[in-house]
Formats: sequence, C-alpha cells, structure tokens
Amino acid sequence: MRILQGFLVVASAALLSACVAPPKYNWGSYDGTLYGYYKDPTRLDAHVAELESIIRSSDRTGAKAAPGLHAEYGYFLMQNGKTDAAVAQFGKEKTDWPESAQLMSSMIKLAAGQPGKSVSAKDQ
Repeated sequence: MRILQGFLVVASAALLSACVAPPKYNWGSYDGTLYGYYKDPTRLDAHVAELESIIRSSDRTGAKAAPGLHAEYGYFLMQNGKTDAAVAQFGKEKTDWPESAQLMSSMIKLAAGQPGKSVSAKDQ
C-alpha cells in the first residue's frame, strides 16, 4: 500500500510538472544584473552587457525579448552618444510592443535632437 501511495505522489508530481508553460519572453539574467546595478552603480556595464546579450539571444532564437528591454538598452546607448543604435532599439521596441509607440516616438525624437543625428519621417 505504501509503495502504491509513493507511486501516486511521484506520478502526480510528474504530471503537474509537465503542465508548466515555457517562458513567454526572454528575460535572460535581467533581474539579477538590474539588482546588482541598483546595489552598486559601478555595475552598469554588466547590466548593459546583459541587455545586449538578451537582445542578441532573442534575435538569434526568434524568441521575443521582454517588454521594455529594447527601450532600456536604447536609453543606455543614447546616454553614450550612440544615437543611431539607440533609435534602432527604440524602433524595435515600438514594433514589438505597439502600446509603447507614443513613448518610443518621443524617445526617437529626443535621440534625433542630439548632435550628429537626423531622423527620417518613417522613424517618427
């Protein structure tokens, strides 16, 4: 009888674990590096590298990057004067997450207002 109960517990656990849905978006190690950055602002480079890694991984595998990752990465690029790359990231966020279109259009205009960058009508 004990063996049967043990078998039922193990079988139930196996069946329930099969019902776990795969992650919907690619978050990578975002939460860990963000927490590390908040605790120690000198870890910014590690967080930005993780954002880049998640985006590259998502592009390579076809998985969708989590909401806001392209925007956050674009913001860091914009802060470092890489306005062309920032505009591309803001555009990707706008395409992947249409609900962010108004904010991303504003960010594109903001990035375009920095020296050395012009924006075409399709970016707005």
